[in-house]
Amino acid sequence: VIYINALIVNLEFTHIYHNFRMLSRMTSSIDCDLIIVGSGLAGLRAAIQAARRNSKIRITVISKVQVMRSHSVSAEGGTAAVLFPEDGDSIESHIYDTVKGSDFLADQDAAERLCKEMPDEIYQLEHWGMPWSRREDGKIGQRAFGGYSFPRASYASDKVGFFEMQTLYDTCQKFDNIEFLNEWFVTSIIHNGHRFAGITAIELSNGDFHVIKGKALIIATG
Repeated sequence: VIYINALIVNLEFTHIYHNFRMLSRMTSSIDCDLIIVGSGLAGLRAAIQAARRNSKIRITVISKVQVMRSHSVSAEGGTAAVLFPEDGDSIESHIYDTVKGSDFLADQDAAERLCKEMPDEIYQLEHWGMPWSRREDGKIGQRAFGGYSFPRASYASDKVGFFEMQTLYDTCQKFDNIEFLNEWFVTSIIHNGHRFAGITAIELSNGDFHVIKGKALIIATG
């Protein structure tokens, strides 16, 4: 009985000590202006756009993996854009294909804006160093892909996702106000029901618990 009681006391002490250590780790906090959860194509592009708009805001990109291990790296098909309407393609056709591909559940205003802005995005990526594949006449190569009524998938061999990610990640490094928290797992969003205040996250390498305070949040987790 004494041995069992001693064992119980020891286990309880161990549990209390473990909780104390965990609580002692719950003191770290980081302040920033914009928090972006997810470091794939959407997250990186959002970070760049915010940094270009305002060089004074502090941007934190947080992801449960290293940037170049994002699932976006696996994309092989292409990125759709109407680059050559003179060849027979049109923005209207791209919009229709996009909405139809969603079984007409997509936000059609968002689909329209996406299709109208994609040509500029393709050329912007090129200016940042994206090595698009080329046609024989030197223009950006495009090919057919599922759901398209016209071959409008801009591609880079069979590694379009990898090259787009590398291009955006390299571009992010040019901005001093973009910080990356890689291998951090977001556990909750802090808000009072009306206003966003930050997030909580666990640093996977050591189990430390952190509070990241922010004024705005973009969820780009796929």
